[in-house]
Amino acid sequence: MERQKKLKWAKLCIAVALLIAAAVIFYIAGHRNTPVTIQIVHTNDIHGRSAYTEGSVVGFERLAAYIKQVQPDLVLDAGDTFHGQAFATLEQGESIAELMKAIGYDAMTPGNHDWNYGKNRMAELGDLAGTKVLAANVMEDGAPFFGNDGTLIKTVDGIKIGVVGVYDPQIKEATAPRNIEGLTFTDDAETASNLAVSLREQGCDVVIALSHRLYCEDFIKKTHGFDVLIAGHEHVVADEACPDADGRQVLVVETGAYFENAGLLTITFDKAKGKITDVQDTLLNVEDAGSITPDKTVSDILASIEARQKTQLGKTVGTTGQELDGSWETLRVEETSMGRLVTAAYLEETGADVAFENAGGIRLGKVLPAGEIIYQDIIDTAPFGNYIVTKQITGEALLSIVEASIDKGLQNRISYEEWLKTGSDQIRWPEGNGNYLQFGGMSAVYDPDMPQGQRVMNILIDGEPLDMDRVYTVATNNFISLGKTYPELANVPEMNQYSACDEALLHLSSRGRRQWMLPQERQVWNHYHSRSFLMRHKIRCF
Repeated sequence: MERQKKLKWAKLCIAVALLIAAAVIFYIAGHRNTPVTIQIVHTNDIHGRSAYTEGSVVGFERLAAYIKQVQPDLVLDAGDTFHGQAFATLEQGESIAELMKAIGYDAMTPGNHDWNYGKNRMAELGDLAGTKVLAANVMEDGAPFFGNDGTLIKTVDGIKIGVVGVYDPQIKEATAPRNIEGLTFTDDAETASNLAVSLREQGCDVVIALSHRLYCEDFIKKTHGFDVLIAGHEHVVADEACPDADGRQVLVVETGAYFENAGLLTITFDKAKGKITDVQDTLLNVEDAGSITPDKTVSDILASIEARQKTQLGKTVGTTGQELDGSWETLRVEETSMGRLVTAAYLEETGADVAFENAGGIRLGKVLPAGEIIYQDIIDTAPFGNYIVTKQITGEALLSIVEASIDKGLQNRISYEEWLKTGSDQIRWPEGNGNYLQFGGMSAVYDPDMPQGQRVMNILIDGEPLDMDRVYTVATNNFISLGKTYPELANVPEMNQYSACDEALLHLSSRGRRQWMLPQERQVWNHYHSRSFLMRHKIRCF
């Protein structure tokens, strides 16, 4: 009897064990076939923006909190991150790198402006940010410049994800040549495709391209093996699929620019089918970010950086031996010493023949007395993070630009005269008043009483009369170079992109005896009679 009880109990135990084993096997089999969701937070073209700003900037402290909520599998950046605002340029990108490290970026690819501190600093910033820099087609002396093969692999719930980073050779000229001296850029589509094939051979189920580039659709048409392209450079919000070289649809995503958004890419991979079944990209916009409680750790880092930069902003960076007129109103009607200084900085930076700066691009808003110049003065003069570009135009186009600027200044003068009488800040100025230009590298005499298009009597460039058929190199900021006010500029391609405007001023202040003033050969305002003589005779010069 006792033996029968024991036998029955043993059989029961075996049955229970078999049921448990079956349940485990069933669970594992079911789990193995459960679709896997992969999430990737991505950014691009931050251009040195840092802290949350209502209506314009998501900010690293809000992004960090968002990442903690979502807990993505990867955090990626598509370039133009380390350069732009004074917050970034003041420390040659280190402030941004510090925040990226706190966020926990897995990888990034460089943008054209990330090279602005030079190639060695670009490599160093990747290390400071604690992130892998992926640019497989950027070479130096026959070896990958960033010391890796340009790929990253991560496994999520048994699904292998591969990332390939490449840089668009079409935009290698979109930074000063000295910044990338010694580097070569191999074919990006071919390099990317070869690496995508390699990642597939290594068992990657999902392969993502990460690239700062122009014409994403054209790039995808030349590639094989990618599922998604996370892009930067074009400053657009993109979420569209296009066919690759094999006719497969590849999703292209981009978040716009200036940290107005961050992206959340969600990829669903069906294990049973062995393929991606869904890809969605959603935006964290600045309105949504405003409702997120900022991450305290990153907020503290931001506060620490701002505190140390406050000290730096008060440091003397040079001197000026003359008063510099950066008055908002004066800049809109005539050439000023500050306007000449800014354009002189552009000429020194680029070696161009002529430089332009729109009045609205100079924000000092006061007369700076002779004496010491602190870094804050430079930031107050050029706070936008604009950068210098060069273009080539004919003498005929240059004359047209000068005529248009003179007309703009004459329109502004009506409001200016009223301001002189009343001192009121409620005076209505013409639309586009800030597009009046300050010039460097040239001088002119004009008669304001003549009709538009016939006012200029004489233009000299480097002491020589303007040649209508000659092609001149002009330097200006990226904003005015694309504006509708001067189509002669907007309708021609860029030659090169250079440093930020504030950096050019800083470079000028650090040359020679640290005199923040015009080099003597640029002091074109005294090439003609005194201004008072010209005003009496209804002729003005600039």
